[in-house]
Amino acid sequence: MKACIRCKYLTKEDKCPLCGSETSENWRGFLIILDPINSEIARKIKVDCKGKYALSVK
Repeated sequence: MKACIRCKYLTKEDKCPLCGSETSENWRGFLIILDPINSEIARKIKVDCKGKYALSVK
């Protein structure tokens, strides 16, 4: 898995399918957002699409 360097979305692609940025294999931890509209965590990390997100990307 790789993480987007901008939005932290986890994907297998070299470019993020959400924002088009480059991805990195150097990331740590992840969280899963199931309901971004009603999720307080999604609001805090400014996520509006459900999916897996890295906690830290370098």
